[in-house]
Amino acid sequence: MCTSISLLLAESKELQQVANWYYKQWDSKQLNTSVSDVTTKLSSTEQRVGFVVHFNEQLAGAAEIKFNNGRCWLDGVYVDDGFRGKGLAEVLVNFAKQRAIELGWSFLNLKCEPHLVALYQKYNFEIVETHNDKLIMSCKLTADV
Repeated sequence: MCTSISLLLAESKELQQVANWYYKQWDSKQLNTSVSDVTTKLSSTEQRVGFVVHFNEQLAGAAEIKFNNGRCWLDGVYVDDGFRGKGLAEVLVNFAKQRAIELGWSFLNLKCEPHLVALYQKYNFEIVETHNDKLIMSCKLTADV
């Protein structure tokens, strides 16, 4: 398996595809949201670091970490259907953990639906609270990601 990770910047050639994935998976369910809106918010800023994974040089998935209310959040973990089952979610989660450590964070948090809890527990996330229909999970970050 040959994988590589790169940051998702405003000039990244992958930006439009990731915006399409995110829009289809999540943002299309929100009123008055377009693919263009998703594209605008996706590139890395001081409050967000987006990144993509390639599998054998093909764009295969994406994720991001966000900084909000004094916490670091893993968000938007997405692996394209044709690449699922190849361990790419783990690659994305581990990159997020390492990047969060480099940025000085001690914990990485995420919101997830109940059917995804087992997936994130494999990566040392634990449920710490419930918010509406989402579970908040957290992982203490250590240098041995």
